[in-house]
Parts: sequence; structure tokens; C-alpha cells
Amino acid sequence: MKTTIGVIADTHGFLHPAAPRAFVGVDRIIHAGDIGGPAVLHALEEIAPVIAVRGNYDLEPELQARLLPDPSQITLAGLPVLVTHRMITMDWNLNKPLYTQLFLALSPKPRLLIFGHTHFPVLEQLSSLLCLNPGYAGPDRREGPPTVARLEIDGDNLSGQILQLD
Repeated sequence: MKTTIGVIADTHGFLHPAAPRAFVGVDRIIHAGDIGGPAVLHALEEIAPVIAVRGNYDLEPELQARLLPDPSQITLAGLPVLVTHRMITMDWNLNKPLYTQLFLALSPKPRLLIFGHTHFPVLEQLSSLLCLNPGYAGPDRREGPPTVARLEIDGDNLSGQILQLD
């Protein structure tokens, strides 16, 4: 059975008006931190159930109480997933994982790493690990075009795409 996931990060208190359109039909939304306030979570929850981790920008006690710690291991459509805001575990120049102590300790090993913080979109398959940063979806246009991502999980198969918000 195919599961569709919307992925967003670094909203910084702003939900881009095109984000709901990008997430039409998703089964769940993952927010990889720096949400910036409960209003963003409420708006996303009107689209689909939300799983979110704390970012360095998420300081409000009401918001922190609703968020998973950073990092958190979850299961999506039967696959192990690591969701984090700041933990970058890849050396993109070597094109192989640089496993931290945390990553080595995880069982089962994640098939999907979702992260944020850098404001740069990444969709990279490294061996059996799909690495995804949806990029920056916040209010500052100087950061470049706002982006989100969509993932398809169909059994053991993962695919994704980065979407620019207009």
C-alpha cells in the first residue's frame, strides 16, 4: 500500500500559502524543526496528521510540549526513519555516510533520514539510506525559493521530490 508523506522544515513561524496545495492528498506531514509557533502546526494539522521534531528556533513551552526530541526515530509505513533538525551525518564529498555514535546505535538502521536546519534542499540516495532535507519554507525570500518535499513509500520502495513553492 502506497503512503504519501509531505515534508517541511524551517518555517520560522510562517506557513507559505502554497504549502497546503503541495500537500494535497498526503497521508502524513513531517516537520523537521524550526516551526516557529503553534499556528504553523495547527494549519498543517488541518491537512494531515503531523509528526514534528524540535528545532533550535522552537523555544515556546506550548510548542516544545507537542514536539518530539531532536533527533527521534520513528516508523513510517513500516520503515525505520530518523527525523532530526540539526544532525547532519553525511559527507557529501565522499558520497558515503559518516556514521555518528547515535547512528551506529540505532536499531533497526534507518532507511530514511529527514533533516532540516541548513535551509538547502537535499534528496540523495546513499546506499540503502535516502537522505532528505526539504529546504527552507520560511518567510525570508533572501534564503532562496521556498521548498518542501513529497515522499512516496510503497512497501520497501522510497522515492521523493523537492517542490518549489510559488
